[in-house]
Amino acid sequence: MTPRGWIVATGVAVCVLVVPLAFAPVLAQLNLIFMKVDLMAFGGGFTTIPLIQREVVDRFGWVSTREFIDGIALGQVTPGPIVITATFVGYKAGGLLGALLGTIAVFFPSFLVLTTLAPHYERIKGSRPIRLMVRGILAAFLGMLLLVGYRFGHEALGDWKTWGLMAAAWLALWWKVDLLLVVGGGAILSVLLF
Repeated sequence: MTPRGWIVATGVAVCVLVVPLAFAPVLAQLNLIFMKVDLMAFGGGFTTIPLIQREVVDRFGWVSTREFIDGIALGQVTPGPIVITATFVGYKAGGLLGALLGTIAVFFPSFLVLTTLAPHYERIKGSRPIRLMVRGILAAFLGMLLLVGYRFGHEALGDWKTWGLMAAAWLALWWKVDLLLVVGGGAILSVLLF
């Protein structure tokens, strides 16, 4: 990254962390959480679900489990559907400013890492210790995802209709039906069935 890029990155970091710390400590805490989540998002957005849930639902109670599930469902119609949950939680915790800061915070660390490490990508990707480390991290996240799946199922699957919708969505995804069709079909079927 160029010196000018580091100056801009420092300015963004100050706006996302230091300013909220002085005026709205909850927003500073929210931003730190989402920056941490972004740094730990190995393997894609779905690996962030357990991290986000642990912090914003279990630890701080900014949203309920039901609201968290709804936020993820609504996010399916946006780019970056899982990570954009930061916008939803930010809004719930701090209104429009919280939504804006949460969104910036969740993308900022990966932007810095990407721009810093991009010139060294070829050397890093061939490193055996890095490949082994990523494999272990992904295995740990799989365990966390299974726990979150259990919790979501306990909250969302209340009767045979919801179980049927889940099974139909699973089969559709297994048959490689487009995700937007699955989500849209689930929305339409839920309106018709419930």
